[in-house]
Amino acid sequence: MTTSPAKRRVLIVTGHHFAEAARKVDLHFMADTLRAGGDHVDFLACRLSFLSRFLKDGRFDHARQRPLNRWNRIAEGLEEFLWYAPFHPMNLKSPLLNGLTAPFFRLYDRLLPKAVMARMASYTHVLIESGPPPLLVHRIRQAAPHSRIIYHAADRLRTIHVHPCIEAALADGIGDYDLIHIMAEAMRADFPDDAPILYLPHGIAKETFDRATVSPYAAPRNAVSVGDMLFDAQVIDTLAAACPEWTFHLFGKKAVPSVPRANIVVHGEVSFETIVPFIKFADVGLAPYRQSEAADYLSQSSLKMIQYSYCRLPIVAPVFAAAGRSHVCAYRPGDAASAVEAFRRAQAFDRGTIETAGILSWEEAVRRLFDHEVMEGRGRPQP
Repeated sequence: MTTSPAKRRVLIVTGHHFAEAARKVDLHFMADTLRAGGDHVDFLACRLSFLSRFLKDGRFDHARQRPLNRWNRIAEGLEEFLWYAPFHPMNLKSPLLNGLTAPFFRLYDRLLPKAVMARMASYTHVLIESGPPPLLVHRIRQAAPHSRIIYHAADRLRTIHVHPCIEAALADGIGDYDLIHIMAEAMRADFPDDAPILYLPHGIAKETFDRATVSPYAAPRNAVSVGDMLFDAQVIDTLAAACPEWTFHLFGKKAVPSVPRANIVVHGEVSFETIVPFIKFADVGLAPYRQSEAADYLSQSSLKMIQYSYCRLPIVAPVFAAAGRSHVCAYRPGDAASAVEAFRRAQAFDRGTIETAGILSWEEAVRRLFDHEVMEGRGRPQP
């Protein structure tokens, strides 16, 4: 007689995303996959406080339309807690101010709500996303000694410019993690040699791409750019001016050109299902990342570049994000002629040579991440 595997209870701690959002990111795809297998997923969304009113990222406007500081059922097997705290850590962009506020921000974990802490021991897995959540991990570990805590290194902390105390908290608390999930080999050196590292790229929603059969384009020669992280509008302006016969489609809340042009279409932030056919039937994929500190990991970790690759799109990207894929046509940031030349090379690239066999589905990625037992390096010390 075979027994069915025990169902997981997973807590996702994020400072960037909500359980419900028009733009789906890796956390949403993982949650959907876990729930499809019968697991329960909770989102704890932090980085919300009165300070959020002064930020322009849209998170406060979204959160104020939802119940705050209580569990809210989103769907079967999916709940969310929007934690509105008295304060939250933020980079004050001054070494002096950051130094003065560091001891204060390190107290952030003491503010964790009772309703959240009451559930902590019930979780089989806790996923800590890069951003403010590393400040919370030690208290979570104490409250959930038997949970499997995974650090989901979606981004380097210094690349997304968090308060320096969060980098210190990650380093100090490395022993509280059972697994460090990196999506780029370049990030391996960011952690101690004996840290329990798992290199595992993003999966993608293969079935959604495979189901898309109708092109949304009315004319040929279309380039698509998805997402607005480190978005370099100047590159889009340069390419659109140099190639007026091409249409450039931009997706993302902050993905807007510096100069409006007839051949640039700004779609804004739309659902993943809406974006899929625009990617699948495009001719070129754009990854116009702006130069930023230690951003080389994007060459492997960028979800859109994996999606472009699955659809066999030649990719135009800056040289620091071009390693590891032969179909990435690289340009030098700040060099307009280099960008145009890279775009010309992409137009001529043989798409039939782009390899897709190594790209994982989200089901494969989730299974490897949440069922991973063989640690590379040391295991977590017992609490």
